[in-house]
Amino acid sequence: MSPDAFDNRFYFVIPTSSLEYVDFDEVLESELTLRYNSNSTKTFLCYEAVSVPPSLTSIKSKEGPYANEEMLNILNGSDWSIETENLTSEEDIIV
Repeated sequence: MSPDAFDNRFYFVIPTSSLEYVDFDEVLESELTLRYNSNSTKTFLCYEAVSVPPSLTSIKSKEGPYANEEMLNILNGSDWSIETENLTSEEDIIV
């Protein structure tokens, strides 16, 4: 997949306690494909849109939006689980 394919993808990091407010039809993840930080208090959601999906707008304690490269840097941080360590390409964070 070319890097340009990720130009319209944006990410939010949200508390896991806010998942009940997410409309999974508006994001690229499903409840079964979510990744969590090392202590399972946060997850991230990706969307492909010009504007923020309505269900994400209502979440007050979100972080972002982040572009793809920014999200790769976050996922390589010490706060995220071992399955996301040392990501090297955009394809690594595709769900």
